Amino acid sequence: MPIAIFKKPGVVLPLVLLLIFAVLLPTAHVRKPHWQWIGYVTPSPDGRTLTAKLMFGEPKADGTFCEQVTDMEVRESASQVAIGIQVLNTCAPLVSWGRTTTTDIGYPFDVNLHLRAPLTGRTVVDKETGQPIEIAQPSDRS
Repeated sequence: MPIAIFKKPGVVLPLVLLLIFAVLLPTAHVRKPHWQWIGYVTPSPDGRTLTAKLMFGEPKADGTFCEQVTDMEVRESASQVAIGIQVLNTCAPLVSWGRTTTTDIGYPFDVNLHLRAPLTGRTVVDKETGQPIEIAQPSDRS
């Protein structure tokens, strides 16, 4: 009796397509935000704001970037400040089965992170990896 359903016209193709989709779906890359690598930060003169210079892809014709900051995190302790900036590439396909390629040319994009207390000798680390992030002085970087 269950095999009788396959004899009806128009049933086999949708079932085959559904099976293929079910097999391929776990291998897909879904567009989602990721925590961006931060090369260095520059503190403000009062030490209460850190400016992270991110590198994004080439701006679109209207001057906006495909990448959008979706979240920022700052965790402060007496000895360190852990920071993270989450970015979503809105130009990437919603679902893909390959890698999204980007250009090697980076365009600077500044993100300001606000601290509750001045930086004053604390180290800055990446919230995901715990790796130190360079602290540049305003005159060190342009």
